[in-house]
Amino acid sequence: MVGRVPRIACVWYTYGMTPARWVLLATVLLAGVPAQAAPASIRITIPRDVVAQGEALDVTVVIHGGAERAQLRFAGRTFRLYPAGRGVWRTIVGTDPITAPGAHAIVVEAASPQGAWVSGRVPVRVRKVTFPTRRLAFDPERRALLRPEVAARERERVNAALRVLHPSPLWDGPFARPVEAPVSSPYGVLSIYHGQVRGFHTGTDFAAPEGTPVYAAAAGIVRLAEELPLSGRAVLVDHGLGIITSYLHLSSITAQVGQRVRRGDLVGHVGSTGLATGPHLHWGMRANGVRVDPMPWIAP
Repeated sequence: MVGRVPRIACVWYTYGMTPARWVLLATVLLAGVPAQAAPASIRITIPRDVVAQGEALDVTVVIHGGAERAQLRFAGRTFRLYPAGRGVWRTIVGTDPITAPGAHAIVVEAASPQGAWVSGRVPVRVRKVTFPTRRLAFDPERRALLRPEVAARERERVNAALRVLHPSPLWDGPFARPVEAPVSSPYGVLSIYHGQVRGFHTGTDFAAPEGTPVYAAAAGIVRLAEELPLSGRAVLVDHGLGIITSYLHLSSITAQVGQRVRRGDLVGHVGSTGLATGPHLHWGMRANGVRVDPMPWIAP
């Protein structure tokens, strides 16, 4: 009979074969469960162990011995793990300006088909970024869009559109710039509207004349293509693995819900619909629900 012991009997870290690649191996012995009935170990692989606010990490988890379900926690948030092969799971972990800087850990918990749980962790440090501030004023008609119920209505519609997402990556390689135009407002800017702090800027703004073509940054499936109260005419593309790009304030939409787009396909044209002070493209990215900076995803 197996004696009762803590969930993790021993944990050790090894530095991977490639530079800046951490690997965690947690070997476990579970109380009252035969060795073949529960996951024997968890290996977590990440490309680096320091991430700046707004950046994302590609996480691969190998669960030796199999698992019926698994979840990942990081910096107070829970992230979905997507099956990527027998005993292999993958996800993209995002950070944003409200992710607390300092020491954190990616924690993975897995359950065997018999219901026994095992966990493993790998340390990650979040580096603080000093974001700039911007002050904006709107005309009375657009200022009415700042009411909380308007934002709630839009959030409900977007959540419904993103309820079903593709589990595996549909893109290959770096993302493309969605419009040929200069950046007018970067990601992470602290936004102050009429003297009130409204949070950080969740994407990158490109200043371009109305009607300028807007292109899909990478291959994916269009999940939303409609007019929203705050975002105006909007297109949201699902790239798989929890990665969503958004193209907002468009003057026109050329994509359709359910359409498969390739990198560089036309999705709409620059406009100033919704909560906007003039023509521009707001390009945003979500990594499993966290609004991350899309610019690091573009090839240098």
